[in-house]
Amino acid sequence: MLTLPGVALFYGGMVRKKNVVNTMGLPLLATAAVPLLWLGWARATAVEGASAGLSTGLSGALALALVTGALVERVRVIFFLVFGSLWVTLVFAPVAQWLWGGGWLSRLGCLDFAGGAVIHVSAGVAALASAVLVSPRRGYGRTEMAPHALPLAIGGASFMWMGWVGFTSGRGVATITVAAGALVAIQVAAASAALAWTMVEWIQRDKPTALGTVSGAVAGLVAIAPAAGYVSPLSALVIGVGAGGFCYMVVNYVKPILGYDDSLDVFGMHGIGGTWGMIATGLFATTTVNPDGSDGLFYGYPYQFGAQVLAVLVVWAYTGTMTILLFKGLQLVLPARVDAEAEVSGLDLSQHGEKGYS
Repeated sequence: MLTLPGVALFYGGMVRKKNVVNTMGLPLLATAAVPLLWLGWARATAVEGASAGLSTGLSGALALALVTGALVERVRVIFFLVFGSLWVTLVFAPVAQWLWGGGWLSRLGCLDFAGGAVIHVSAGVAALASAVLVSPRRGYGRTEMAPHALPLAIGGASFMWMGWVGFTSGRGVATITVAAGALVAIQVAAASAALAWTMVEWIQRDKPTALGTVSGAVAGLVAIAPAAGYVSPLSALVIGVGAGGFCYMVVNYVKPILGYDDSLDVFGMHGIGGTWGMIATGLFATTTVNPDGSDGLFYGYPYQFGAQVLAVLVVWAYTGTMTILLFKGLQLVLPARVDAEAEVSGLDLSQHGEKGYS
């Protein structure tokens, strides 16, 4: 549960101060709404069992909270709530069933220990599609939109790190050895990704930044999610270094070239990190770590690599298509964006009648 308030703090520090209340409020709304939605009807399409269902429901809340990072500073709260409810029911829940609920991808042998595809790829792809459809913030690319409170963002990322350790390793509680191995893998991947991002940034820009270090750590946490219970510490190191490098390149080079306004880099961090993690699971998984898992390509079983690539392609295609249909369909009856005046004055006042700072 620490991950969800961590997301709120991390995102809140990354936006302009006129939007901090709104930006922190959207993940908290997701945290409140999705578990109730899940217990009401969405879990019927995903998994069986009350405890498993609630755990997956909290994963859905996290996925939706992540999506908000692509829409901040311009989306209406009512649109987010309606769209988010539909998205969790019609996108997240089916994907969770396919991979975690004994669905067809699970039966094909696809591995996703703690949400590389279910949470991160689905959230990242949905974020990219939504950001393109809602259009960039006013002044994007011309006006300075620097984070207003880096200490807040760094503190939030620290909570995310702690929360992710519990969430990811906790999925292996049925086997203490697997849970312990997952814990080590998470720490190694997050640390190596943080250092990889920092080193690349240092070389590119002559100075390391604290934001770069925590961004790398988040990328590593994302990438290790599908693999944590299946790979060795050495493989986790490779996965982390790859995550730091790949995500850095997408955030700093691909995004500016394509020109989309994914405000808080949800796609670059979670979509790309989750994709790399799923593919890496197909390379580095070994039954030496988890006898209930599978061997990957580098351990003599190429089928697993193919299964992981298939899962990534399916989740990308399904999530992207459904997100576009839901978003554009809802826009026919409900405006997604606030008006120009509200966006300029800030969403804290226009959407909530509050100010983050006096």
